[in-house]
Amino acid sequence: MNQQKTRTIYGRRQSRPLKDNQKNLFETLFKAIEIDPLNLPEFPNEVIFEIGFGGGENIAHQAQKYPNALCIGCEPFVNGIASLLQTIEEQKIQNIRIFADDANILLKALPAHVITKGFILFPDPWPKKRHHKRRVVCLENLLQLHKKMARNAELVIATDHPTYLEWIVDITAQATFKNHFQAINTLECPRPSEDDIPVTRYEKKALENRPGAFLIFKAI
Repeated sequence: MNQQKTRTIYGRRQSRPLKDNQKNLFETLFKAIEIDPLNLPEFPNEVIFEIGFGGGENIAHQAQKYPNALCIGCEPFVNGIASLLQTIEEQKIQNIRIFADDANILLKALPAHVITKGFILFPDPWPKKRHHKRRVVCLENLLQLHKKMARNAELVIATDHPTYLEWIVDITAQATFKNHFQAINTLECPRPSEDDIPVTRYEKKALENRPGAFLIFKAI
């Protein structure tokens, strides 16, 4: 898999040390549900794909709401993966697979038009100008994602960072983006219901300072 790597993972891969039970989950559960780009499973009619799942609240919610879907979460942050593994074990979730590296590596391996819903929720804003190239939301990445999305599949992008929001709005206003995606809401639209998207720990933290913005698009 290392030979497949195409982009550097920025930021921390781990913060606090894992507890013993979390280490055990990595040795057992994670190995059982890790998705390998070189040995992909068969895909059902519904595939939910989340880039940067954080603590895993949304991907776990989607998996329980759509038990017939395969839910794939990409997250390089070890502590976030550990949180999701605990949720999967405690709630006995059967339809989640995890990729612990750059989502683009897995995207390039996926068949075309397999994703029926995608999420990029509260990604790292990399606020310093010299770090903007590290932002996961860029035209190149969104076009790569589009290749793997079914027609009319939804893409949800959320951020609480004002300048990142401006960045996203600028990208999604470009003609190239509009040739591939159609906006199905506006910034004035209310937040999606918690039944559709739960409030994650990252969103709760953001709400202490400023509201989040949710942009929803449809692949065309």
